[in-house]
Amino acid sequence: MKAVLSQLKYLWGILFMLFIVFSCKKDEKSINQGVPFDPSKPVTIDRFTPDSGGVTTQMLIYGSNFGTDTSLIKVYINDKRAPLIGSTGSILYVLVPSKAGTGDVKVVIGNSSDPKEIKSSTAFNYIFRPSVSTLAGFKNERNESSIVDGDIKIAQFEEPYWLCFDQHKNIYLLEEYRGLRFIDSALTNVKTLFRTGNGLGRPRTLAFNPTWDTLYVTNDQGDDRGISTAVLTPASGFTRWNALTYSRQCNGGDVQPQTGDYFINSYANGQVYQWDRTAKTLRELYRVGDNQWEFNIQFAPSGDFAYLVAVNRHYILRADYNRQTRTLESPVHFVGQRGSSGYFDGVGTNAKFNEPHQGAFDEFENFYVCDRVNHVIRKITPDGVVSTFAGRPNQPGYTDGALRDAQFDRPVGIIYDKEIGTFYIADQVNRRIRVITTE
Repeated sequence: MKAVLSQLKYLWGILFMLFIVFSCKKDEKSINQGVPFDPSKPVTIDRFTPDSGGVTTQMLIYGSNFGTDTSLIKVYINDKRAPLIGSTGSILYVLVPSKAGTGDVKVVIGNSSDPKEIKSSTAFNYIFRPSVSTLAGFKNERNESSIVDGDIKIAQFEEPYWLCFDQHKNIYLLEEYRGLRFIDSALTNVKTLFRTGNGLGRPRTLAFNPTWDTLYVTNDQGDDRGISTAVLTPASGFTRWNALTYSRQCNGGDVQPQTGDYFINSYANGQVYQWDRTAKTLRELYRVGDNQWEFNIQFAPSGDFAYLVAVNRHYILRADYNRQTRTLESPVHFVGQRGSSGYFDGVGTNAKFNEPHQGAFDEFENFYVCDRVNHVIRKITPDGVVSTFAGRPNQPGYTDGALRDAQFDRPVGIIYDKEIGTFYIADQVNRRIRVITTE
């Protein structure tokens, strides 16, 4: 299908160019010889087509006195520079740029000392179509993958699980039962920072402190004296860890983004703990439910609250952060049906999930959570409205494309870069890092 679409796009571009040539056949001789721009005459825009579209939409701009020397021509859509493919002198062929927005079409012609500028009388309507693509990872012909570092085009993953950014937008990726991987901010290279072992066998979540000099890694194991949190620092390039906390069956932890207060959980009895930096010990705050309550803790960027995502109970709680006491208050049931798995978009406790995992906040505090066994990404508004953002519910697979046409297979981890409107997803069973572009 991708090959067919690519061919269609190529043929469409050829048809555009043929249309330009044949529409101007009466001026064929002058076109072949080039039509010069005349600075003594005005530049005009009569119309453009189409009047709406998304990134890479092919646009024809009709007018006069454009000239055929493309080095003298600049085209802007809503003040965003548009790639210029060619000019006949009276028709410009351009591509709509990314994130253009809605606005007028502007043509600037001539040298920098005395350019001619003309704007369209009507606006171009920019339409963005969010899509899912693949950043890295693949399976071989036997449907297998392994741990492979190097150029991102050849890199492979085994159990991509949990993601986080540092301050430079480098990506840190936990592979469940495997270790910690690193993808540089240019998205060109992958490397392994550490492998599991020596008491750190099942890393579950990642969180940086506010000054970016400590990376907390939670660890799930069955010994009360075992490591529940390890810390890494830039001194070792985040390759060597030291134990910080000891407790049993820790599913996750997070850091309050302004104060740096650190909270973790325990599966055994549903405890929420806070790390006491003065006493250097864990202090139990409360218990959220029955025994064997698998959940993680995820703070909103504002730091005003955290979601407690109950994976094996299929619902999400909300706990407010008390800035006076610097603790997480007792949580309240927010969305999903406690103990009842399924798939249903709705409001609050009418919605249903099936093993929700990591989520990511956008700039409006909407929460996009990986609904693992439903194989989709769900969106939760601050008011508790749950909808399906991407993927096909209960249809696991691997397909890139439009949000609701794309397929995931047990997505687990997700992070969001608000500067470029992009989500990165750890698609566990597909062994890939997927990308959702939203602009």
